[in-house]
Amino acid sequence: MKTFDVLIVGGGIIGTNLFSLLARNGVKVALLEKEDDICGLVSRANSGVIHAGYDPRPNTLMAKFNVEGTKMYPQMCKRLGVDFVSCGSLVVAKKEDKKKLEELLNRGKQNKVPDLEILGKKDLQKLEKNLADNIEFGLFAKTAGIVSPYEICVALAEEGVLNGGKVFLNFEVKLIEKQENGKFVLSNGKEEIAAKFVVNCAGQHAAKINDLAGAKHFKMNFVKGEYILLDKAEKGFVNRPVFPLPTEKGKGILANITTHGNILLGPTAFPCKLGDTSVTLEGINKIKQDVLASVKQPNFRKTIKLFAGVRVKSGSDFNISRDEKQKNFYYAVGVCSPGLSAAPAIAQHFLHLLKEDGLKTKKIIVKKRKPYTNTEKLSEKELDKLIKKNPNYGKVVCRCENISQGEILEALNSPLPAKNIDAIKRRLRPTMGRCQGSFCRPKLVKILSDFYKTKEEDVTLNGKGSEIVVGNIKGGIQ
Repeated sequence: MKTFDVLIVGGGIIGTNLFSLLARNGVKVALLEKEDDICGLVSRANSGVIHAGYDPRPNTLMAKFNVEGTKMYPQMCKRLGVDFVSCGSLVVAKKEDKKKLEELLNRGKQNKVPDLEILGKKDLQKLEKNLADNIEFGLFAKTAGIVSPYEICVALAEEGVLNGGKVFLNFEVKLIEKQENGKFVLSNGKEEIAAKFVVNCAGQHAAKINDLAGAKHFKMNFVKGEYILLDKAEKGFVNRPVFPLPTEKGKGILANITTHGNILLGPTAFPCKLGDTSVTLEGINKIKQDVLASVKQPNFRKTIKLFAGVRVKSGSDFNISRDEKQKNFYYAVGVCSPGLSAAPAIAQHFLHLLKEDGLKTKKIIVKKRKPYTNTEKLSEKELDKLIKKNPNYGKVVCRCENISQGEILEALNSPLPAKNIDAIKRRLRPTMGRCQGSFCRPKLVKILSDFYKTKEEDVTLNGKGSEIVVGNIKGGIQ
């Protein structure tokens, strides 16, 4: 039986933050993920906004961890070699709603959010040229920014592995037992892994993990958020997240940017069942209608992708604690928005609790993660030099995102190697561009098949049951 100091259940944004943090502090730590790659569920499909922290109610865990986490993002992204777009955010309002903006400003001040101010129409127009005509005021939050949530998760997991952590994929926890010596044993039905400490970061499955451990029971609610993604040709429609005034149902439909230059519109907020990521006509129509409260008509003809993510809720605040019944068991349950923003601070909080309860850390020489090569950012001279050294960087696999075979092979040889097409996508973005993979997917199948020495029919989109090729014609994919 493999034994560790700490087991983390769940490879989303909180789990990967904690995994990297513990590994860099010399802890023998393992991350257990039920999917075939990290960041495969809740954390992968959200707006990517690092919120300033004016929205959560004061004196809540949401407010505390949001503000603390946002402060940590610029330096964390720099350390990992991942883009952080420091663009600020806007909440916009009509003239008669200025008082509501002032209430948000005051809430932000209570939450100790720095650099908040209300701007008039003239100043707003300098920031955003496509605001709706009836917008007169906006709350500008300078500390807000944008990240790619899946790229952050991948980078953190790789950093953890580089510094001694272990990742177990396709490990769905089905049984948790506690031995007489106080250690937990977690099983997927085939393999058992033990540790003195367990931290439940399982997202939409967090309540189930608590129940398996005999810890506090939580009732979970699931909310589906649908999105419209526009082509990079629309870059500049907005330059930062533009929110309407929030309501009791949430932050509303926003016009947003991505770190790669797309425009992202959404999300909706419909109650749903566990795992429901279907996109509905009702949801898409709601986005098209409600976004007009903040901005002018977007060019929906440039839509390249419709998708949805599931958010988890359990009560009105985050549930982040050590369990009162099961000693050395900790949980993060119902972490909805602003969970992405709060994750680094939540990880620090768990480290503090673990050390209080006897976890020993030690100083190590921390190994720095090397970011993937981005040929699109290289000068012509730099690219020529790289191609002469390795011709694979001159073989374009994804035309839309300008990704070479050399970059793909980096992802297959990384500390946490990509095993299927979606895993490559989360690391480098092939299949995410204008053609949505119609050009590059066959090439990716061939690269994966050659690298792992498997049949092309065995290559999957995102794990068993999602095979792409059903047969070969004349020995190749047609």
